[in-house]
Amino acid sequence: MWKLRDIIVAVVLSAVCGAIYMGWDWLFGVVATGLNPVLQAAFNGLWWLAAGLVPYIIRRPGAALLSEVASAAFEFVFGSPYSLGAILSGVLQGLGAEIGFALGRWRRYNMGIMMLSGALAGLGYSVQAYFQYGANHYSHGVLVGFVLVSMLSGAVLGGALPKWIGDALYRTGSLQNFESARQVRRQQQER
Repeated sequence: MWKLRDIIVAVVLSAVCGAIYMGWDWLFGVVATGLNPVLQAAFNGLWWLAAGLVPYIIRRPGAALLSEVASAAFEFVFGSPYSLGAILSGVLQGLGAEIGFALGRWRRYNMGIMMLSGALAGLGYSVQAYFQYGANHYSHGVLVGFVLVSMLSGAVLGGALPKWIGDALYRTGSLQNFESARQVRRQQQER
């Protein structure tokens, strides 16, 4: 069951991630211009940060989808060059990540589940890229490479990075009242 503090933290972190996404939108436009689509895909995973970080901290079903859609909404409000496409991205990426956490029954948040969720967010984005951003015009090899590299980028930047950030926050003691800290304490007691 979601608690008020879970909702507040989800919204605050989503707003922060939305601001990060907005900055990444503009930086990506500069850095990735002219790169092969497969190389561009290596940068995609940062847009799935909220879909990993928020669920890792609050550990509630629906957290990946909610946080990624909320982050995309903030990104849109902040002036994303992707306009309403940012919201659709949030839905598809959030659904992909949510499936990964569902496979862990929303109880496992180890590195494997985190990376799987990030990779599936990348798969969700690849669907949008195919239908909205012209990936349907890529050669078969480039398309396969784009999808695989997007998933790998998601695994690292949308899965491993949020776990690392969450673990660092845990070590500061700032997450003591959240489910993530309770699960760590239970695991330590079982050893």
